[in-house]
Order: sequence, then structure tokens, then C-alpha cells
Amino acid sequence: MMELMWFCVGVLTSLSAILIMMLSKHYRFNWIAWGGLGTGAFLILFTIAWSVGSVLEGVPRAASMGVIFFAMPGIVLVTAIWKYINARLPKVSVAQVSETAAISTDTGITATPLSPKTALTTPAKTGRLTTGIRTGLQYAAYAALLLAFIFGKATTKKDYESMVKAHFPDVTLAKVNENPLVFQLGEKKGDMGNYVMVQEGQGYGGPFVIGVRIMDDAKVHEVMLLDSRETPAFLKMIQDAQFGKQFIGKHVSDDFIVGVDIDAVSRATISTMAGTEAIRGGVHTAATRYFKLKPEWKKVPWKLGLGEILIVALFILAFISKMHSHKILKYIYLAATIGVVGFYLNASISIGNLSGLLMGYIPGVRDHIIWWVLTVGTVATILLAGKNVYCFRICPFYGIQFLLGKISGSRMQLSSALLARSKTVTNVLLWLALMIIFLSSHPSLGAYEPFAMMFSLQGIGVQWYILPISIIGAFFITNFWCRFFCPVGRSLTTILQFRRKVFSLFK
Repeated sequence: MMELMWFCVGVLTSLSAILIMMLSKHYRFNWIAWGGLGTGAFLILFTIAWSVGSVLEGVPRAASMGVIFFAMPGIVLVTAIWKYINARLPKVSVAQVSETAAISTDTGITATPLSPKTALTTPAKTGRLTTGIRTGLQYAAYAALLLAFIFGKATTKKDYESMVKAHFPDVTLAKVNENPLVFQLGEKKGDMGNYVMVQEGQGYGGPFVIGVRIMDDAKVHEVMLLDSRETPAFLKMIQDAQFGKQFIGKHVSDDFIVGVDIDAVSRATISTMAGTEAIRGGVHTAATRYFKLKPEWKKVPWKLGLGEILIVALFILAFISKMHSHKILKYIYLAATIGVVGFYLNASISIGNLSGLLMGYIPGVRDHIIWWVLTVGTVATILLAGKNVYCFRICPFYGIQFLLGKISGSRMQLSSALLARSKTVTNVLLWLALMIIFLSSHPSLGAYEPFAMMFSLQGIGVQWYILPISIIGAFFITNFWCRFFCPVGRSLTTILQFRRKVFSLFK
């Protein structure tokens, strides 16, 4: 694999050198042009070798850092130098060939171009699907999604008893309660301790199930993650922080409230609260049912901190048109969305959030105001007011693309045919993502957006490749990600179109 990578780098290096030489024949290059283009090309090529090598060595985070610290400056440098060449350097004059005749002095042969009347016209593209076939394909796609949803719900029930048995292979296990699910380890039914309480919590991207082992001293002795459908990046954060260890030794009558007696994990607050919610439900059930304690612990308060206040403010400001029509205010607002929604809270909406909402994976409002404002608020605004205030306003990744486009100044014009096909590409990607999500009942499994990787350097699989492509594409094509790849934007647009069709039936 490394040999192939170096071969590709060699080919790209040769092509870069050829391109620079071709440009030098059209412009009178000076040392700034030669040095700038050469340095920029070197940084980009170095990033390719660095990033691919890092991924192959199992260090994908280093690959992402390489893109940020080497590729980004390289792209900015090449773009700036190209602007400089166009604005400052004189072009090399080239003799123009006559459009009406081409005469060869050696042979005396004269070639006269064809007139428009006699020129052959390009035949129209054939094989386009008729409206009926397209409509049939659309209904077939919707039917497939519905069947996948039903199949996933019917076949993804977990055998938690087997999971607990696998965790304690040498201990007898007895189910003592069905709802909530409770197992007793190695003791007779009715004894005081050694229970495993199985509880579910709703994370940002989906639910996860936790087993809590409680001994006869009425204290937590072990916390086990039995199943997870949470966003992998957030789950990895709380696992790396060894979040479950702080529960060991706590009494079942403790409060178990994030910010009171439980510490949150930075940039994974929602997952932290979801895990705490599951553990709290298990231990308090044990406290009242098996240890006969009175519920004297504190009730979970509404979580209304700085992050929640900022999210509500940004959501309200998204409706004020003057905020986005005024150039300076628009830049300030976009910078705020990037800083708050992106880097501070890492709370961008993903296809996992939207599909989870459809599948009933909805976290409690007390602990998850941010999720409710962004996800439920965005969908409700579309359904009730017919406005999509998330895309092109609240979305922090749009803000990143907008700023990159301003830095490059590039306005590559795309044909109407290409733009039409871009919708087809986005629809197909969205359909594939939803099929994976519905079949697996795992909202985060089909989410391929690079948001978490962009704002927290946490990503998996294809996200490590999508982010560099999206960043580079935004330098040349306005809203590159939104136009060609974004499943969230396409989903919200589909909801908006559905609303319009429904309302048109009552007019």
C-alpha cells in the first residue's frame, strides 16, 4: 500500500510541475510566482503523503492535523499567488490563429471552417428516464426505506441476558425483574445484593444501554457498557476519559446529577448526561425496590447553562433577516455559530439526529435543551412556519465553507446540468445512509458527515477522507459540501417540500 501511495505522489508531483511550466508560458513569472506556486504545491503533496501514511499506521488524528497545518496553508498560498499572477504579471503574447481559414505555406492546402449551417450538431443525450419511470423509482425508494425501518425494528432486539452472562461467565445469573431489567448474580432470589441493573440512556446520536452492578453494601461496584448506538466520536471521548470510574463506590441514595456529584466530559456533555441518566435510573430503582430506601435524593434540575443560552440566542437571531443581509453582522453571526455550535458545543445536526428523531430516540428535555432546540426546533420550524433556519445560518460547517470561499475568492461556475445531477448524488447518498440506519436501528452508523472530526478531531472511517475533500472543494465551488454531499440539508429540504405539497392540497 505504501508503494502505491508513493507512486501516486510521484505522478501528482510530475503533473504539478507540468502545470506550473504550462502556466509560465502564458505569464512572465517572477520569483514570487515560482516560489509561491512551488511552496504551495509542496505543502499539498506533503500533506497527501503525511495523511495517507498516518492512516496506514493507525494514527488518523495525525492525518487530520496534517490537513489543517499543511494542506490549508498550501491551498491558501496557491490561491493567493494565482490571484497575484492574474492581477500583477503580464501575459506572454501568442500569435492568434485565424478563425476563418488555416493556410499551410508548406503544402498550399487551405482549410476553411464549416459554417454553422453545415456543422454537425451533437445528438441529444439519450437514455433519460421518463417521468413515469422516475416516479416509479421514487416510490420504490420510499417503499424500500419503509421496509428497512420495519425490518430493523423487528430484528434488532438485543439479548441483554446473554451480554451480562458473557461479562460474568463463571457466575449464575437469574432475571428478577423484566421492566426495568434486573439480574441477580450468584445469590438466591430475594437476597439483598449483587444485582445488575440494565438501563438505557438517550445520547446525542442514539441510545446506549448500561449495566450497573450493585452489591449488598448498596454501593456501585461496576459500570458496564452493554450496547451503544451513540455517535462514535462522542462515545470515544467518554471512554477515553474513563467516565464510568467516578461512579464506583457511590451509594445508591446519592444524587447522580451531572454538575452536582458527577463530572461531565468536555465536548461530550450530552453523552455524559445520557450515561448518567441511565446509571441514575438503575441505582435509584435498586434503592427503592431492593434496599427499601426513601427517595430523598435531589431531582434532576433543568440544565440551563451558558451553552443552552447561546444556542437559544443563535436560534432566535436566525429568524432576523437584517442580521443576515448586513455584511458585518452576517460575519459576526457566522463566526458565532462556528465558535459556539461547532467548537464549543460540537452540536451540529447530523442525519443520525434526524433519523433518531423519526425512530423515537429522543433524549429528555431537562438534560438536553441543546438537542431539542437544534433538532426538534429546526424540524418544527420547517413544519409550522415553512422556514429552514438551520442550513446557511446556524450550521457551523456552512460557516466554515462560506469563510473558505471568501478567502479563495474563487467562483467556479457550474453548469445547470451538473447542478441537477448534484441533487441526484445527494439523494442517493441520503437514501443509502437511511437504509443503513433503518436496517441496523443505529442512527450514527449511517452518518458520514465530517462535523465531529472538523470541530473535535474525532472521526471514523470515511470521515477522515470526506473532510479534506470538503475543505478543498469549498475553495473552488461555493457551498461545495451543501451542494453535493450534505444529507442533513437534503433531508430538511425534503421535509420542506413535503410540507408545501400538503398545504397545496388544502388551497
